Amino acid sequence: MFFLTSRQVIFTFCAGLLFTACTHSTPNKNVTQATDTNASAVTAVPDLGNTPEVPDTQFIVVDSMVNIRVNDQAVPRGQHSFDSALITYWTDCYKSNGKLPAYLRFKYQGTVMMGARGNLMDAVVRVQDSVKDHIAREKFSQEFHKIDPQHQKELEKLYPVLFQRRL
Repeated sequence: MFFLTSRQVIFTFCAGLLFTACTHSTPNKNVTQATDTNASAVTAVPDLGNTPEVPDTQFIVVDSMVNIRVNDQAVPRGQHSFDSALITYWTDCYKSNGKLPAYLRFKYQGTVMMGARGNLMDAVVRVQDSVKDHIAREKFSQEFHKIDPQHQKELEKLYPVLFQRRL
């Protein structure tokens, strides 16, 4: 024979009441549903203004296989190809409108080995130094480390990405 304890009977009864209450609810006549019958789908892309020629923050995306993308352009594999892609972009920006991105950020997708990260950081420092020298030669006819400290601070204000240490 099968016997139920009083707790089991009460639990089964309460569970049945709860199930019935949840599945057989009657609509409340005092509550009105707010629906917009004149709503239509948004088909136009909102105008967010002109896109800047040089973005404030330049992102470099690196995946676990050390495939690198700079400005959504794949960088070919090879020694110094990342350096070349970055210096080309920065010098083109500087030559076209005298501006550079304000910041540089890395986005790592997956696990990127610390050695690869270190090599990329070293490459960024080399590019920063090279572009600093290029701009200093153009503006002051001297390499960056030879110009006045006041001029160095001026360049630091104008081009903070060249002095950024935390990436």
